[in-house]
Amino acid sequence: MRKSSLMGGLLAVAILGTGIGSAFAEDVTVATWGGTYTEKQRKTIFDPYTAKSGTTVLDAIYTGGLGQIQAMVESGNTTWDVIQMGAPETLNACAQGLIEELDTSKLTTGADFKDPGITKCGIGAIGWGMVIAYNTKLSGDGPKTWADFWDLKKYPGKRGMKREPQNNLEAALLADGVAPADVYKVLSTPAGVDRAFKKLDEIKPQIQWWEAGAQPPEWLANGGVAMSTTFVGRILEAQAEGAPIKFGWPGALYTVDYWAIVSGTKKKDTAYSFLNYATSPQAQAEFSKIQPVAPVNLKASSLLTSERIAIMPVGDNLKDAVPSDSNFWNDNLEALTERFNTWAAR
Repeated sequence: MRKSSLMGGLLAVAILGTGIGSAFAEDVTVATWGGTYTEKQRKTIFDPYTAKSGTTVLDAIYTGGLGQIQAMVESGNTTWDVIQMGAPETLNACAQGLIEELDTSKLTTGADFKDPGITKCGIGAIGWGMVIAYNTKLSGDGPKTWADFWDLKKYPGKRGMKREPQNNLEAALLADGVAPADVYKVLSTPAGVDRAFKKLDEIKPQIQWWEAGAQPPEWLANGGVAMSTTFVGRILEAQAEGAPIKFGWPGALYTVDYWAIVSGTKKKDTAYSFLNYATSPQAQAEFSKIQPVAPVNLKASSLLTSERIAIMPVGDNLKDAVPSDSNFWNDNLEALTERFNTWAAR
Protein backbone atom coordinates (compact mmCIF):
# COMPACT_ATOMS: atom_id res chain seq x y z
CA MET A 1 0.00 0.00 0.00
CA ARG A 2 1.28 3.46 -0.84
CA LYS A 3 2.14 5.75 2.06
CA SER A 4 -0.48 8.30 1.02
CA SER A 5 -3.19 5.63 1.01
CA LEU A 6 -2.12 4.36 4.40
CA MET A 7 -2.15 7.86 5.87
CA GLY A 8 -5.53 8.54 4.33
CA GLY A 9 -6.92 5.35 5.84
CA LEU A 10 -5.57 6.18 9.27
CA LEU A 11 -6.99 9.68 9.03
CA ALA A 12 -10.40 8.30 8.10
CA VAL A 13 -10.36 5.98 11.09
CA ALA A 14 -9.33 8.85 13.36
CA ILE A 15 -12.15 11.02 12.08
CA LEU A 16 -14.68 8.25 12.46
CA GLY A 17 -13.42 7.56 15.96
CA THR A 18 -14.47 11.01 17.12
CA GLY A 19 -18.05 10.73 15.95
CA ILE A 20 -21.08 9.09 17.48
CA GLY A 21 -21.39 6.68 14.58
CA SER A 22 -17.91 5.18 14.72
CA ALA A 23 -17.64 1.58 13.60
CA PHE A 24 -14.61 1.26 15.87
CA ALA A 25 -16.16 2.93 18.91
CA GLU A 26 -14.89 1.88 22.32
CA ASP A 27 -16.95 0.95 25.33
CA VAL A 28 -17.86 3.32 28.15
CA THR A 29 -18.44 2.35 31.78
CA VAL A 30 -21.30 4.12 33.52
CA ALA A 31 -21.73 3.84 37.29
CA THR A 32 -25.24 4.23 38.61
CA TRP A 33 -27.59 2.97 41.31
CA GLY A 34 -28.07 -0.66 40.23
CA GLY A 35 -31.10 -2.95 40.41
CA THR A 36 -34.28 -2.21 38.48
CA TYR A 37 -33.22 1.42 38.24
CA THR A 38 -30.20 0.54 36.10
CA GLU A 39 -32.27 -2.00 34.15
CA LYS A 40 -34.64 0.81 33.17
CA GLN A 41 -31.70 3.04 32.23
CA ARG A 42 -30.35 0.26 30.03
CA LYS A 43 -33.66 -0.05 28.23
CA THR A 44 -34.20 3.67 27.64
CA ILE A 45 -30.69 5.16 27.56
CA PHE A 46 -27.80 2.69 27.45
CA ASP A 47 -28.99 0.32 24.72
CA PRO A 48 -30.42 3.07 22.47
CA TYR A 49 -27.13 4.95 22.80
CA THR A 50 -25.25 1.81 21.80
CA ALA A 51 -27.52 1.32 18.80
CA LYS A 52 -26.88 4.87 17.67
CA SER A 53 -23.18 5.14 18.45
CA GLY A 54 -21.80 1.63 18.30
CA THR A 55 -20.34 2.20 21.77
CA THR A 56 -21.06 -0.54 24.28
CA VAL A 57 -22.23 0.71 27.67
CA LEU A 58 -20.90 -1.28 30.61
CA ASP A 59 -22.64 -0.59 33.89
CA ALA A 60 -21.21 -0.53 37.41
CA ILE A 61 -22.94 -0.09 40.75
CA TYR A 62 -22.31 3.12 42.64
CA THR A 63 -23.18 2.82 46.32
CA GLY A 64 -23.02 6.50 47.25
CA GLY A 65 -20.40 8.67 48.90
CA LEU A 66 -16.97 9.31 47.45
CA GLY A 67 -15.00 6.26 48.55
CA GLN A 68 -15.29 4.29 45.32
CA ILE A 69 -14.14 7.01 42.94
CA GLN A 70 -11.63 8.40 45.42
CA ALA A 71 -9.85 5.04 45.48
CA MET A 72 -9.77 4.94 41.67
CA VAL A 73 -8.54 8.47 41.16
CA GLU A 74 -5.91 8.37 43.89
CA SER A 75 -4.52 5.04 42.65
CA GLY A 76 -4.39 6.29 39.06
CA ASN A 77 -6.64 3.41 38.02
CA THR A 78 -9.91 4.97 36.92
CA THR A 79 -12.15 2.18 35.62
CA TRP A 80 -15.38 4.19 35.51
CA ASP A 81 -15.92 6.88 32.90
CA VAL A 82 -19.29 8.39 33.82
CA ILE A 83 -21.13 8.40 37.14
CA GLN A 84 -24.56 9.43 38.36
CA MET A 85 -24.29 11.13 41.75
CA GLY A 86 -26.46 12.95 44.23
CA ALA A 87 -26.15 16.72 44.46
CA PRO A 88 -24.00 17.00 47.64
CA GLU A 89 -21.66 14.26 46.42
CA THR A 90 -21.30 15.96 43.04
CA LEU A 91 -20.39 19.25 44.69
CA ASN A 92 -17.92 17.59 47.04
CA ALA A 93 -16.35 15.39 44.35
CA CYS A 94 -15.91 18.45 42.15
CA ALA A 95 -14.17 20.36 44.93
CA GLN A 96 -11.81 17.43 45.49
CA GLY A 97 -11.02 16.97 41.80
CA LEU A 98 -12.57 13.50 41.66
CA ILE A 99 -14.79 14.44 38.73
CA GLU A 100 -14.00 16.64 35.75
CA GLU A 101 -15.01 20.26 35.38
CA LEU A 102 -17.38 20.18 32.41
CA ASP A 103 -16.32 21.68 29.11
CA THR A 104 -19.59 23.25 28.00
CA SER A 105 -18.33 23.53 24.43
CA LYS A 106 -18.58 19.73 24.27
CA LEU A 107 -22.11 19.61 25.67
CA THR A 108 -24.65 19.79 22.88
CA THR A 109 -27.53 19.91 25.40
CA GLY A 110 -26.09 22.41 27.89
CA ALA A 111 -28.36 25.26 26.81
CA ASP A 112 -31.41 23.15 27.75
CA PHE A 113 -30.47 23.15 31.44
CA LYS A 114 -30.77 25.90 34.02
CA ASP A 115 -29.46 26.13 37.57
CA PRO A 116 -29.56 23.83 39.51
CA GLY A 117 -29.81 21.51 36.50
CA ILE A 118 -26.25 22.17 35.43
CA THR A 119 -23.26 22.89 37.66
CA LYS A 120 -19.50 23.22 37.33
CA CYS A 121 -18.96 19.46 37.23
CA GLY A 122 -22.41 17.94 36.72
CA ILE A 123 -25.34 18.02 34.31
CA GLY A 124 -28.80 16.92 35.44
CA ALA A 125 -29.71 13.26 35.16
CA ILE A 126 -32.97 13.22 37.12
CA GLY A 127 -35.02 15.30 39.50
CA TRP A 128 -36.54 13.40 42.40
CA GLY A 129 -38.40 13.96 45.61
CA MET A 130 -38.71 12.48 49.08
CA VAL A 131 -42.40 12.42 50.00
CA ILE A 132 -44.74 11.27 52.74
CA ALA A 133 -46.45 7.94 52.04
CA TYR A 134 -49.06 6.32 54.22
CA ASN A 135 -51.06 3.16 54.73
CA THR A 136 -54.63 4.04 53.79
CA LYS A 137 -56.13 1.49 56.19
CA LEU A 138 -54.35 3.01 59.18
CA SER A 139 -54.42 6.68 58.33
CA GLY A 140 -57.93 7.37 57.09
CA ASP A 141 -58.00 10.60 55.08
CA GLY A 142 -54.22 10.70 54.97
CA PRO A 143 -51.63 13.27 56.02
CA LYS A 144 -51.20 16.43 53.97
CA THR A 145 -48.33 18.19 55.75
CA TRP A 146 -45.23 17.44 57.81
CA ALA A 147 -47.21 18.61 60.83
CA ASP A 148 -49.55 15.69 60.13
CA PHE A 149 -46.56 13.36 59.94
CA TRP A 150 -45.67 14.48 63.48
CA ASP A 151 -49.27 14.19 64.76
CA LEU A 152 -49.19 10.89 66.62
CA LYS A 153 -52.61 11.49 68.17
CA LYS A 154 -54.51 11.92 64.92
CA TYR A 155 -52.40 9.39 63.05
CA PRO A 156 -51.13 6.81 65.56
CA GLY A 157 -48.45 4.34 64.58
CA LYS A 158 -44.81 4.04 63.67
CA ARG A 159 -43.04 6.49 61.34
CA GLY A 160 -40.52 5.29 58.80
CA MET A 161 -37.59 7.66 58.18
CA LYS A 162 -34.29 7.20 56.39
CA ARG A 163 -31.38 6.94 58.82
CA GLU A 164 -29.57 10.14 57.87
CA PRO A 165 -29.83 13.83 58.72
CA GLN A 166 -30.68 14.97 55.18
CA ASN A 167 -34.40 15.51 54.62
CA ASN A 168 -35.20 14.61 58.25
CA LEU A 169 -33.91 17.91 59.62
CA GLU A 170 -35.70 19.86 56.90
CA ALA A 171 -38.91 17.91 57.57
CA ALA A 172 -38.66 18.59 61.29
CA LEU A 173 -38.43 22.34 60.74
CA LEU A 174 -41.35 22.26 58.31
CA ALA A 175 -43.36 20.35 60.90
CA ASP A 176 -42.42 23.04 63.44
CA GLY A 177 -43.87 25.78 61.27
CA VAL A 178 -40.85 27.06 59.35
CA ALA A 179 -41.79 28.32 55.87
CA PRO A 180 -40.27 26.32 52.98
CA ALA A 181 -38.30 29.35 51.79
CA ASP A 182 -36.72 29.77 55.24
CA VAL A 183 -35.73 26.18 56.02
CA TYR A 184 -32.02 26.51 55.22
CA LYS A 185 -31.81 29.99 56.69
CA VAL A 186 -32.96 28.52 60.00
CA LEU A 187 -30.95 25.30 59.63
CA SER A 188 -27.78 27.32 59.04
CA THR A 189 -27.81 28.50 62.66
CA PRO A 190 -26.94 26.48 65.79
CA ALA A 191 -30.33 27.38 67.22
CA GLY A 192 -32.03 26.09 64.05
CA VAL A 193 -30.21 22.76 64.24
CA ASP A 194 -31.17 22.44 67.91
CA ARG A 195 -34.76 23.23 66.97
CA ALA A 196 -34.81 20.48 64.35
CA PHE A 197 -33.44 17.85 66.72
CA LYS A 198 -35.86 18.94 69.45
CA LYS A 199 -38.73 18.43 67.00
CA LEU A 200 -37.40 15.00 66.07
CA ASP A 201 -37.35 14.15 69.78
CA GLU A 202 -41.16 14.39 69.77
CA ILE A 203 -41.57 11.33 67.54
CA LYS A 204 -38.28 9.53 68.15
CA PRO A 205 -39.86 6.61 70.11
CA GLN A 206 -42.10 5.94 67.10
CA ILE A 207 -39.42 6.17 64.40
CA GLN A 208 -38.44 3.02 62.50
CA TRP A 209 -35.27 3.73 60.53
CA TRP A 210 -34.90 2.55 56.97
CA GLU A 211 -31.75 2.30 54.87
CA ALA A 212 -32.90 0.59 51.65
CA GLY A 213 -35.52 2.06 49.34
CA ALA A 214 -37.49 -1.21 49.29
CA GLN A 215 -38.19 -1.06 53.04
CA PRO A 216 -40.79 1.75 53.32
CA PRO A 217 -43.34 0.26 50.89
CA GLU A 218 -42.93 -3.16 52.49
CA TRP A 219 -43.46 -1.76 55.98
CA LEU A 220 -46.39 0.37 54.84
CA ALA A 221 -48.06 -2.54 53.08
CA ASN A 222 -47.82 -4.88 56.07
CA GLY A 223 -48.84 -2.21 58.56
CA GLY A 224 -45.47 -2.08 60.29
CA VAL A 225 -45.50 1.71 59.95
CA ALA A 226 -48.41 4.08 59.46
CA MET A 227 -46.39 6.62 57.47
CA SER A 228 -42.94 6.87 56.00
CA THR A 229 -40.67 9.13 54.06
CA THR A 230 -39.96 7.40 50.77
CA PHE A 231 -39.08 7.64 47.10
CA VAL A 232 -42.06 8.01 44.76
CA GLY A 233 -41.02 5.21 42.41
CA ARG A 234 -41.08 2.60 45.14
CA ILE A 235 -44.60 3.59 46.15
CA LEU A 236 -45.92 3.46 42.60
CA GLU A 237 -44.49 -0.03 42.19
CA ALA A 238 -46.18 -1.13 45.41
CA GLN A 239 -49.48 0.45 44.35
CA ALA A 240 -49.33 -1.47 41.08
CA GLU A 241 -49.19 -4.66 43.14
CA GLY A 242 -52.29 -3.65 45.09
CA ALA A 243 -50.68 -2.33 48.26
CA PRO A 244 -52.95 0.04 50.27
CA ILE A 245 -50.52 2.94 50.03
CA LYS A 246 -50.83 6.55 48.92
CA PHE A 247 -48.53 9.57 48.92
CA GLY A 248 -48.80 13.32 48.54
CA TRP A 249 -46.69 16.12 47.08
CA PRO A 250 -47.08 18.92 49.65
CA GLY A 251 -43.78 19.48 51.42
CA ALA A 252 -41.84 17.25 49.04
CA LEU A 253 -38.07 17.53 49.47
CA TYR A 254 -36.69 17.95 45.96
CA THR A 255 -33.20 17.41 44.61
CA VAL A 256 -31.26 16.65 41.43
CA ASP A 257 -28.90 13.80 40.58
CA TYR A 258 -26.15 14.62 38.11
CA TRP A 259 -24.15 12.92 35.40
CA ALA A 260 -20.43 13.56 35.84
CA ILE A 261 -17.18 12.42 34.23
CA VAL A 262 -14.77 10.62 36.54
CA SER A 263 -11.32 12.20 36.70
CA GLY A 264 -8.60 10.12 35.11
CA THR A 265 -10.80 8.47 32.50
CA LYS A 266 -8.96 7.69 29.29
CA LYS A 267 -12.23 7.90 27.38
CA LYS A 268 -13.21 11.51 27.91
CA ASP A 269 -14.51 12.11 24.38
CA THR A 270 -16.65 8.99 24.61
CA ALA A 271 -17.88 10.12 28.02
CA TYR A 272 -19.05 13.44 26.52
CA SER A 273 -20.71 11.56 23.69
CA PHE A 274 -22.64 9.50 26.25
CA LEU A 275 -23.58 12.60 28.26
CA ASN A 276 -24.93 14.30 25.17
CA TYR A 277 -27.21 11.36 24.48
CA ALA A 278 -28.25 10.72 28.10
CA THR A 279 -29.18 14.39 28.65
CA SER A 280 -31.12 14.79 25.41
CA PRO A 281 -34.85 15.55 25.74
CA GLN A 282 -35.74 12.25 24.11
CA ALA A 283 -33.59 10.08 26.37
CA GLN A 284 -34.70 11.83 29.55
CA ALA A 285 -38.36 11.63 28.54
CA GLU A 286 -38.09 7.94 27.69
CA PHE A 287 -36.59 7.19 31.09
CA SER A 288 -39.26 9.26 32.86
CA LYS A 289 -41.95 7.29 31.05
CA ILE A 290 -41.00 4.15 32.98
CA GLN A 291 -39.30 5.63 36.09
CA PRO A 292 -41.22 8.29 38.06
CA VAL A 293 -38.44 10.84 38.19
CA ALA A 294 -38.49 14.23 36.55
CA PRO A 295 -36.44 15.02 33.46
CA VAL A 296 -34.06 17.92 34.04
CA ASN A 297 -33.70 18.93 30.40
CA LEU A 298 -36.23 21.76 30.02
CA LYS A 299 -37.40 20.44 26.66
CA ALA A 300 -38.21 16.94 27.89
CA SER A 301 -41.46 17.51 29.78
CA SER A 302 -43.28 18.42 26.57
CA LEU A 303 -42.65 14.86 25.39
CA LEU A 304 -44.56 13.39 28.35
CA THR A 305 -48.30 12.99 28.87
CA SER A 306 -50.13 15.00 31.51
CA GLU A 307 -50.92 11.73 33.29
CA ARG A 308 -47.22 10.97 33.58
CA ILE A 309 -46.36 14.49 34.70
CA ALA A 310 -48.93 14.14 37.50
CA ILE A 311 -46.88 11.45 39.25
CA MET A 312 -43.49 13.11 38.91
CA PRO A 313 -41.68 15.82 40.88
CA VAL A 314 -42.16 18.56 38.32
CA GLY A 315 -44.37 21.60 37.72
CA ASP A 316 -47.28 22.16 40.11
CA ASN A 317 -46.24 19.14 42.19
CA LEU A 318 -43.29 21.16 43.42
CA LYS A 319 -45.08 24.40 44.26
CA ASP A 320 -44.78 23.67 48.00
CA ALA A 321 -41.54 21.71 47.76
CA VAL A 322 -38.20 22.48 49.39
CA PRO A 323 -35.28 22.20 46.95
CA SER A 324 -32.29 20.62 48.68
CA ASP A 325 -29.44 23.07 49.30
CA SER A 326 -26.33 21.22 48.09
CA ASN A 327 -23.98 23.89 49.38
CA PHE A 328 -25.43 23.60 52.87
CA TRP A 329 -25.06 19.83 52.93
CA ASN A 330 -21.59 19.93 51.43
CA ASP A 331 -20.49 22.24 54.24
CA ASN A 332 -22.36 20.51 57.07
CA LEU A 333 -22.92 16.87 56.17
CA GLU A 334 -20.05 15.43 58.19
CA ALA A 335 -20.78 17.35 61.39
CA LEU A 336 -24.55 16.84 61.19
CA THR A 337 -24.20 13.15 60.38
CA GLU A 338 -22.02 12.68 63.45
CA ARG A 339 -24.55 14.52 65.61
CA PHE A 340 -27.46 12.65 64.03
CA ASN A 341 -25.89 9.22 64.56
CA THR A 342 -25.14 10.06 68.20
CA TRP A 343 -28.70 11.29 68.69
CA ALA A 344 -30.27 8.26 66.94
CA ALA A 345 -28.21 5.82 69.03
CA ARG A 346 -29.35 7.28 72.36
